Amino acid sequence: MFIDDVIKNRRSIRKYKDKPLSKEQIIKILDAGNRAPSAKNRVQWRFHVFQGKAKDNLVQICKDELERMPKVSLMTSTAQTFKIMDQAPVVIVVIQTCEWGGITAEIQSVSAAIQNMLLKIHSMGLGAVWINDVLFVEPAILKLLSIEQEESEFRKELTKLGDQLDIKIGYSGPLVAAIALGYPDEDPKREPRMTVDEVTVWHK
Repeated sequence: MFIDDVIKNRRSIRKYKDKPLSKEQIIKILDAGNRAPSAKNRVQWRFHVFQGKAKDNLVQICKDELERMPKVSLMTSTAQTFKIMDQAPVVIVVIQTCEWGGITAEIQSVSAAIQNMLLKIHSMGLGAVWINDVLFVEPAILKLLSIEQEESEFRKELTKLGDQLDIKIGYSGPLVAAIALGYPDEDPKREPRMTVDEVTVWHK
């Protein structure tokens, strides 16, 4: 499949067939993510693959945590998102190493890895959806993965630098997103997109 076709035809898939993926298929997807560019070539991504009972446990933890949280409008779709994860045969939780304290450069690298995986998934005749709602239950997921949020010396140094230069340096935690994937059980139409002209300013 040509890259232009993959980019143009990829869709977010939220319904999956009850059909497992092979380990070989998943490795090909992870390998595509691992070939993404990364800031200073530091390879800031880490992948946690959940299947079977482990995936069921992950989803249940997400649901339980959501039940304990206050109901706010921003989270109205979160319960449905966890149902999508429940139906998908595979969920990949994507973590950033945060060796620099979770600065913008790190999350850009990890996002590039996620996009590589989404394109590879589509090229294999599979479907996936990029999930950010897991960020609402980040502490519970990090506890499951035995990952501690640490305040790095580099982050402290950058905060001081930001204060000196009067700029705000963005940070994020270890959890970046999750990817639910499997054999698609729907063929959604692409939502209307803005044209290139509408999103571009030319400077000459």
